[in-house]
Amino acid sequence: MILSTQQQFVDCLSINEHFQYVGQYKELTLHSVFQPIFNPDNQIIGVEALVRIQHAQNGCVRPDVFFHSDETCFDDKINVERLSRVIHIRNFARSKLRHLKLFLNVLPSAGEYLALENIDTSLLAQRLRALGISNNQLVMEVVELEADNEQSLANAMKKLNDSQFNIAVDDFGIDASNRERVERLKPNILKIDRSLMLSYMDGDQFALLSGLKLAQKLGSLIVVEGIETEEQLTAMRSLNVDMYQGYHLAMPEPLEAVYREECNDLASLGNPASIYIGSSR
Repeated sequence: MILSTQQQFVDCLSINEHFQYVGQYKELTLHSVFQPIFNPDNQIIGVEALVRIQHAQNGCVRPDVFFHSDETCFDDKINVERLSRVIHIRNFARSKLRHLKLFLNVLPSAGEYLALENIDTSLLAQRLRALGISNNQLVMEVVELEADNEQSLANAMKKLNDSQFNIAVDDFGIDASNRERVERLKPNILKIDRSLMLSYMDGDQFALLSGLKLAQKLGSLIVVEGIETEEQLTAMRSLNVDMYQGYHLAMPEPLEAVYREECNDLASLGNPASIYIGSSR
């Protein structure tokens, strides 16, 4: 069963001792961490939300393994992705960075579902309005997995873009995050996979420079991912890249809850007004 109603999502939510929203799905517990993204002036312009998955018996589960594995059923992938997005948005909205951009990963298969929805009346749009987050603060990152139907994915992303959401292609240069997908989606932002940056540092510049030229052609901003040394950062700065992300700049961490509910009664989670009550602490 695909989670689809507000109550189904609320039933999967709890708040931990750090005032962070946590998702519970079957034997999995989902937590949010966020990695900052910087502009050339070293200012944080947004954060990418990343899920941390804990299995009740088996411990930590790598998200890439979970979402790429053929052993994970389709419904579980979709539900974990959707529930992750729910906790990410809520945790972001309660942080001091809530005025910045929020980058959210989107499975191509989940993105295709959006083509069937009215974006402006969707649960996503309703929740953003309740939290006081603008559509244009969200960057929907299409990850590198194959889509069953690339045109349906493109239609879904266009609908999101028409409703003021930003679109990004994640991990450009590997798997399905290729030139064809980029030209079809025409993203606002192109995220260059770390492998292209490493090849550039080793002297093979073609792939990364081709990505930059493609972004320029489409009018897309560039994020270079996976920067782990000062040398890499200096090299990317020399190319006038728009944004930078990586462990050298900041590690993924939970965002401190600055805005907290006056009441942590989970029954109130279904009430949009309960999400943003209280004072800064």
